[in-house]
Amino acid sequence: MVAMIRRGCFVPRCQAPRLLDPDLLGGLGLLLWTLAFLALSSALGVAQPLPPQERRTVSWYVANPWALEAVTRACRDDPGRLRGTPDCVNADQARIVVAEREARARAGMRPEAPAATPDAERTRRAEAEARRNQGDLTSPTSPRYWATRPVERARQLSYCGRMTAEQQARFYCDAARAAEAEARRPRS
Repeated sequence: MVAMIRRGCFVPRCQAPRLLDPDLLGGLGLLLWTLAFLALSSALGVAQPLPPQERRTVSWYVANPWALEAVTRACRDDPGRLRGTPDCVNADQARIVVAEREARARAGMRPEAPAATPDAERTRRAEAEARRNQGDLTSPTSPRYWATRPVERARQLSYCGRMTAEQQARFYCDAARAAEAEARRPRS
């Protein structure tokens, strides 16, 4: 009875062989199960080239050429079913980006600037604004803003000369003109 408790069987005469018992088939049972598992897992791996994933964008595919090749191969193998899927469209566009970069490199041209993420773009704008303001938080609607920035004022006035009246109102042209008139007025 003690031997049966040790094997995990609490009812007398319950000596059924376990499924993965190493003594089953003379020690080959575990080997057969392992081979069957490996065969099944490799068959599933061939059927699905990439595991299910989050959204994969064009820039993600450009940064991961191994995935780009796998998805391109799968899309070309079954275009009737996969042609319009987001992965195939993004991978196709990524191949264009990669080819363009390679062509620019062969021609000795500068590579294009990396695509800015919204957070990076906001940070860049905030840094530019901080440099431009130099601690002064005067609004561009005020002539004082343009009086303290003569280089920006000249550039803004050159832009204003090419704008419509509606655009000039939106882009602070009146304030820049007032600051220019003040700067040209003789000091007494």
